[in-house]
Amino acid sequence: MTDTLQNFSSFPQEVQSFSILELFSQAGGFQWPILAVLIAGLIILMLRMVRLIRDDLAARPLKQLSLDSITLSALLEARKRAADSLYTQLLSGLIQLHRNPEAMGREVSDIATASHAAYERTQRIVNYCSSTAGGLGLLGTLVGIYALFSTGTRDAQTIFAGIAIAVVSTLLGIITSILLEFFEAVMHGYVSRYIESAQMWAQKVRSYILSITEGDV
Repeated sequence: MTDTLQNFSSFPQEVQSFSILELFSQAGGFQWPILAVLIAGLIILMLRMVRLIRDDLAARPLKQLSLDSITLSALLEARKRAADSLYTQLLSGLIQLHRNPEAMGREVSDIATASHAAYERTQRIVNYCSSTAGGLGLLGTLVGIYALFSTGTRDAQTIFAGIAIAVVSTLLGIITSILLEFFEAVMHGYVSRYIESAQMWAQKVRSYILSITEGDV
């Protein structure tokens, strides 16, 4: 351990004082578009998360309904009072088609599919941002290699600058792509569970509506 500390203390001062900001600055300008892509992707995911949270808050009065004793008219009144959400859409479709069991099942499936499709649009944008970050990193690699070999110089500083652009821009592109893919995967899990939970709730409501209207069919 002592030898390791002594070896580290013998490193040049520039190496000891190296920081992430210095690494970031070595990308030859490619760090800024890559950073912009990262921010754009995170903002898109954040907006989707906000919409999901708002939808969940709006749906809470419906999720808290007791289906053991509620009447169809009470369901109608609850739908009118509830703010717009995935649960409200499901309940509206079920009530509207309460005399057609097969149509009720299709309506639940169609609404869930539409919700998935709405999220998939966000998913495609985030995936595009991820691919763009990787592409910018690769472009930085090519520019760095070109800067390294086009001058034909043996100056150490010029060589280091070309290598730094190639390596750091690639590194930033990969990190950005990994981060966006990770957060998108987390968001996908939340959205899928939310829609599946809404479908399960809708199936319970469907069964209850059929049970209380069975005598009228």
